[in-house]
Amino acid sequence: MLLAALLWMVLPLLRAPRVDTVESESTEVSTYRAERRYSSVAVAILLPILAIAMYGHLSNWDWKAVQLDSSKAMDMEKALGGLEAKLAQNPNNLEGWIMLGRSYTAMGRYPRAVDAYQQAYDLTQGQNVEAVVGLGEALVLTDEASLTGRAGKLFESALTLAPTHPKALWYGSIASLRAGDLRQGRDRLQLLMAQNPPEELRGVLERQIQDLNEQLNEGGQAAATPPASAAASAAPAAAGSRAIQVSVSLSPQLKQQVSGTLPLFVLARDPAAGGPPLAVKRHSSTELPLSVTLTESDAMIPSRSIATVPKVVVVARLSRSGAPQQQSGDLYGEADYEFGKSSGPLTIVIDRVVP
Repeated sequence: MLLAALLWMVLPLLRAPRVDTVESESTEVSTYRAERRYSSVAVAILLPILAIAMYGHLSNWDWKAVQLDSSKAMDMEKALGGLEAKLAQNPNNLEGWIMLGRSYTAMGRYPRAVDAYQQAYDLTQGQNVEAVVGLGEALVLTDEASLTGRAGKLFESALTLAPTHPKALWYGSIASLRAGDLRQGRDRLQLLMAQNPPEELRGVLERQIQDLNEQLNEGGQAAATPPASAAASAAPAAAGSRAIQVSVSLSPQLKQQVSGTLPLFVLARDPAAGGPPLAVKRHSSTELPLSVTLTESDAMIPSRSIATVPKVVVVARLSRSGAPQQQSGDLYGEADYEFGKSSGPLTIVIDRVVP
């Protein structure tokens, strides 16, 4: 924009004035041309200085935060480099491999986290629950489909070693639901609920348990939620700084293929990475068309919500199996949403079938 402004202002100044006759070429015209050249040089110098000064004064960009983040990133890289060097000298350091795996997971470097946790897993022959769970989580965050493969088996092993391990219960529940075992998935969520999780996770667990109880026709077994707790669990949704309004409808062509009541899952995914959805809500096909608001409090994992990415893919899916994971025959529609650029409700028409 600055270059365009310079071209717009400087080029007319440099353009020579029209001279109709030889007599017009006088000292006055030469002086006039010189003044235009000097003016163009002055504009070329002063305009960038003025623009930079105004940007620095008026911009709401947090320069200190950027410098701080950059400094923290450099410190983290330095610390990781030091830890890797120590592990190269002492590859039998179990705690070091686990710490390296946690660091890489927190930084979103999931393949490297898999390598680090694999070292810890091999050192303990699969008998250290933190190594087992960490390896399983890193595999899921790398490829969610691993829940039906190695990652799912790892979480089962972790629950054998530690039946109440919170993270193993969470991922183990998701694996059970993906396998179609709703009862086991519900039971594991209830065990997790009994450990007094944070309020933002409690709301997600309560909704999931209630939905599963309805599918199992066991509404009486749902965990009772006192009014105060219910209000507290709803508070994060209201306080969330990010939200996506989604309008969902079913195309007339596919409406004929829907018989009975199907679960409707509306979820947001990170298009740049795998892993569980960043936000998810469950409704019913009988509610279509409907409007849904996805917020930060709808995250499956509190540390991975719609607040952690600049762009998401929002999917609305009617599940024939009843499970939240995509399976062949499900009906779906999707659309991209970019924070800061997209505005207004996001419209999604369910008009496709999963092969």
